[in-house]
Amino acid sequence: MAPGARPRATRESENLTMIGRLFPALMLLLLLAAGCEQPQAPMPPGPCKRPVLLVFTASWCGPCKAQKPLVVQIEAAGVDVRVYDVDANPEMARKYGITAMPTYIFYLCGRELFRTKDAADVLVIIRNRWGCK
Repeated sequence: MAPGARPRATRESENLTMIGRLFPALMLLLLLAAGCEQPQAPMPPGPCKRPVLLVFTASWCGPCKAQKPLVVQIEAAGVDVRVYDVDANPEMARKYGITAMPTYIFYLCGRELFRTKDAADVLVIIRNRWGCK
């Protein structure tokens, strides 16, 4: 083996780890892109407002705290971010069927596009103009 070269098993493991991290975001993009080609439900009358992201969090939730900088970036990108603490707003958590935190629900023109547990997935969609042209 050449000096500084990594064993083949290590490289393969790193590749699988990278694919595992990117897979959810890539699948969301593919689903949204495919959805753009299919007939969509009629849009609500009037101008379409900014996209809305419902963020369900809890004060004791470590991943929620870790993803807070991503939520700030999402808001800076022009998304209307609405944060709900599930302990302070249990009725909202029930209404939306929230069972784990964090949960992000992304709406565009009044329609739910997707739900995720990772704010990075939302950033990927926003940076790709919501998957539609």
